[in-house]
Amino acid sequence: MSKLREPHLLDPVVLKARFEKYRGDYRSWRTGATKGSHGDVDSISKPMNNERHINEQKKATEAFRDYSIPHDRADIVESHYRMMRENQTVAFVQRMHKKYSFANGSYRSLMTIRQAFDKLESYVDSSDPDLGLPNLLHCLQTAQAARNARKPDWFILTGLLHDMGKIMFLWGNAEDGQRGTAEGPQWALGGDTWVVGCALPQGPERPGVVFPQFSKLNPDMHNPLYNTKNGMYEPNCGLDKLLFAYGHDEYMYHMLKANNTTLPEEALDMVRYHSAYPLHTARLYDHLLKPTDIPRIESILDFNTFDLYTKDEENVLNLDELWPYYQGLLDKYGLGGTLKW
Repeated sequence: MSKLREPHLLDPVVLKARFEKYRGDYRSWRTGATKGSHGDVDSISKPMNNERHINEQKKATEAFRDYSIPHDRADIVESHYRMMRENQTVAFVQRMHKKYSFANGSYRSLMTIRQAFDKLESYVDSSDPDLGLPNLLHCLQTAQAARNARKPDWFILTGLLHDMGKIMFLWGNAEDGQRGTAEGPQWALGGDTWVVGCALPQGPERPGVVFPQFSKLNPDMHNPLYNTKNGMYEPNCGLDKLLFAYGHDEYMYHMLKANNTTLPEEALDMVRYHSAYPLHTARLYDHLLKPTDIPRIESILDFNTFDLYTKDEENVLNLDELWPYYQGLLDKYGLGGTLKW
């Protein structure tokens, strides 16, 4: 008798059991005022059906990304950012660009987007204080929120794809901060990115700047070529000239370009810079930007409304039911078949 196939991790019955566990863990540390990440999970809304509700939810969830709240993943999150600041140097970033290059037809694997999602189904981001669920579900929540808000279809597809670069864990190792488990190390997969080659974020913790006390641990901060306000850059050199801490954002941007997607440049900016909170939220690098970069920053902030404020431990989504719609979008934008990764 042939052995029965194990239930898929996205089987609704399996998901329900996993959600019950995650919900219990989640409630154990969400304490304080009854809103956003300070309150019980029941106070967090499911993705709304228009932009006005999304904006209302944003105002009601000001405490998302509050890294100071005690919880059972706090040590993991803090360790993640400490290692990130210790290791993400100009030299490291340049090495990762070379390792994950698509130049001259290079790639690491061939698979479809759906196959890549299967690889990511158990990935949990160790840098995220707001969500302890597999990253795949967060991608679906982001995309569905944009869909419900009647955003353009390319915007919706960007929501689905934006975190898929974390698939780098398949080819990474612990030494390079690219492990795929919630315990990490993942310091070159996820987390807020910053511009390398100039002074790291300093001063008090504030919107867009997390764990600034670890910036002094970065070796580049002892290099006079890199530790000034401009560092290795010319003033107003422009966003495209800046080198960011390496992670899933940069990898996925180059992956999409290598596969000749027809997604607009606005979508590619959203993929590439959505984790660069010191750039778009703290605005630490305005002195390095061109005037034409400012509308790009505003578009990224619009996208991040859906990326950040749709995280919801109770919002169960069925990939199989939703997939035909998303496969149509992938086909439309040149990503429907087997792709280079």
